[in-house]
Amino acid sequence: GERHQEWVVLMFLDLDRFKPINDSLGHAAGDEVLMTVAGRIAGVLRPRDRVGRSGGDEFVVVLPSVEDAHGAELVAQRIVSAVATELRVDGHRIVPTVSIGIALNVPESTSTSLLRDADAALFRAKAAGRNRWQFFDEEMHSQALERLTIEGEIRRGLAAGEFVIHYQPIVSLLDRVVGGHEALVRWQHPTRGLLFPLDFLPTAEDSGLVVEMGQQVLERVCELLAARPDLPGPISVNVSPVQLARADWLQSFTATLARHSVDPQRIIIDLTEATVMSLLPDMVAELTELRSIGVGLHVDNFGTGFSSISLLRDLPVTGLKLDATFVRDLSRIDDSASALSTGLVGLVNGLHLTGIAVGVETEDQHGLLLRHGWSHGQGYLYARPAPEPVLSVPTGAP
Repeated sequence: GERHQEWVVLMFLDLDRFKPINDSLGHAAGDEVLMTVAGRIAGVLRPRDRVGRSGGDEFVVVLPSVEDAHGAELVAQRIVSAVATELRVDGHRIVPTVSIGIALNVPESTSTSLLRDADAALFRAKAAGRNRWQFFDEEMHSQALERLTIEGEIRRGLAAGEFVIHYQPIVSLLDRVVGGHEALVRWQHPTRGLLFPLDFLPTAEDSGLVVEMGQQVLERVCELLAARPDLPGPISVNVSPVQLARADWLQSFTATLARHSVDPQRIIIDLTEATVMSLLPDMVAELTELRSIGVGLHVDNFGTGFSSISLLRDLPVTGLKLDATFVRDLSRIDDSASALSTGLVGLVNGLHLTGIAVGVETEDQHGLLLRHGWSHGQGYLYARPAPEPVLSVPTGAP
């Protein structure tokens, strides 16, 4: 009979959350898990299919002849099921899971493009929640292109000075006196209007353009501080892990402050909890050096990650920002949110840090936070971010 079109399928597999296993149980145990998983994958493949290891916790599977996408799907499903059965390592019970990116060859495919496509699909499988498989399809192609387009646009926008700063005041909860500001970057896009970080920051970080963006923000903030000695309190700037990873980051940061003759005590660096978790020893050393000249260090989005309390002791942290998700839940008299808020503020005060509750929108939240013991707040209740910093905010209800 007539032969159907057959596909070559390439799969990229990644063992989910392998690093914590490796770190906590050691490399020997990690290798044992990898060997077991490799055996399980090989066990469900057909004789002519191939599996190989491609770096740390990644595997590549090649299916040389598959009738259709559904055939590839069945193999992927078999692999996902086979891997996810319990195994014991050093007396620990582990259920390994795997994420899979699948690429099918098209006439213009090369081995390089297939690997790239499978890798992109794997990234989406992980983003969708792991322990699953995902095809690379047209939609993924268009997403990849969109990222490249945004990257080109950001480059152009940085050169054209389209990134602007809006300032949001941080107030003392007790008397609503302005005690500082956070500098928030916005993109004044020529055709799309005012864009928020969610629209451009992920691409700026992936492409490394966040370094130039961060530098522009710091320049503007320093210009403002130099021109406005009357501004109350310091200004916080957000710093990305991509910036911290640069060898010249510290030198460039201090040089910018010096060039504008800005007192380092008027600047605070905001790092997200996730960034703080992934700091390398030399980054910690640089932050400690900045702290020694007076720059503050606040941990943003606190309570959303899994940060260990010991980090607050080991890092030169001067403040914590309670994440807006907790503040939002306070208004519903949610006991667990209140317990967390009270617990964290005890920690903040015990370590003599500045505690700032973010995302305060109602008088109820303001009152609860004050009662829990928080000293500072930031949110729409006091003021929205605006192009100019403010010296005061309206007082609340009597």
